[in-house]
Amino acid sequence: MKQITKIFQALLGVAALICTALIATGRLTWRTTRNWWKRRAKWLRCILATFFIMIPLAMVGLFLYVCYDELYGRCDWGDDSMSKNVCAHYFHDNKYRVYNLYTGKYTTPKLNWISDAQDNDSLAVYAIRNRRGYINVINGEIVIDARFNNYRKAWVFSEGLAAVLKDDKIGFINEKNEVIIPFLYKYTEDENMYSHSYLFHNGFCAMANTEGKYGLIDKTGKWAVKPIYDEVWTPHESGYRIIINDGKYGVLDSICNVVYPVEYDDINILSDGFILNKEGKKWQVDLSGNIIQPFMYDGTYYLNYPVGYSENGDIQYAFADYLKYEVADRYGIMDRITGKAITAAIYSDINMLSQEIFEVQDSESYDWYLIDTEGNFASTK
Repeated sequence: MKQITKIFQALLGVAALICTALIATGRLTWRTTRNWWKRRAKWLRCILATFFIMIPLAMVGLFLYVCYDELYGRCDWGDDSMSKNVCAHYFHDNKYRVYNLYTGKYTTPKLNWISDAQDNDSLAVYAIRNRRGYINVINGEIVIDARFNNYRKAWVFSEGLAAVLKDDKIGFINEKNEVIIPFLYKYTEDENMYSHSYLFHNGFCAMANTEGKYGLIDKTGKWAVKPIYDEVWTPHESGYRIIINDGKYGVLDSICNVVYPVEYDDINILSDGFILNKEGKKWQVDLSGNIIQPFMYDGTYYLNYPVGYSENGDIQYAFADYLKYEVADRYGIMDRITGKAITAAIYSDINMLSQEIFEVQDSESYDWYLIDTEGNFASTK
């Protein structure tokens, strides 16, 4: 019994020692932690204060960035490829910057617009603050800086030359910004000039004089075709050009010779010839003038004539052996069986009164006349 008591007392002593050690360790740890906190409390308060100040500032900054990006940042659409390595990035403020995909860098400031380059030329027009310059679409670099030239308008290069507007006069420069054709030509906003865009084709460019008449100049600025026409069209792929005066059509070849004088009502240029329309007749010729199709038309319409009355008193009609054919909004009569033209297409309208009599309306006076099946006038209504 005494031994059990001694063992119990020993265990109580050990437990007391353990508790004392734990209490001492806890007090030492608390004292150490409290001293560490006192030394670092000032820095921690600064960090917390900075953190709570930076959060609202960061939110304001993010908001301002989003607003700026919505107004001036890049769009997800509108980019335009200029060449294999260069594209124009479009921004929300309706402006562009040229970006070199190979170097990963922008090569220009923001620009108002950028044109396409011609197939055989590498320079495109750009605009910035109402001035014009030129960019190389191969590398995106500015070749002719708009800031140092007073070009109010400019057009793309064609055959090594580009038209520019300076002091309300048109001249032509080369890729080194050297004036090749002096500023001699009056600028016109005539819609015909928009279709030409001051471009050279086969060595010639359509140009208007001070009276608004059109001709062709060569690369020295001389008139190769005198300005005597109302219109000079851009050449067809075959090299031929349409010329127009007083509503009549003619044709120039690639070296400015008159192939057909200005006396046709209409001319269409084909790759292997022409379709001519004159005085109500339409036909096709080859490039040498040989007739390929002597009789052509735009469309045909059936004609019928009255043959009596039905039991109800309605007029009954029969189909005629003739057709009304159309050429350039005018009408003529043709035989439906043989396909032969009886009259030229010179009338505003045609009706059939009987099996052998037509009534036709004059295209100028709008009076009506009677014509027989031979195309002869029968009498006047």
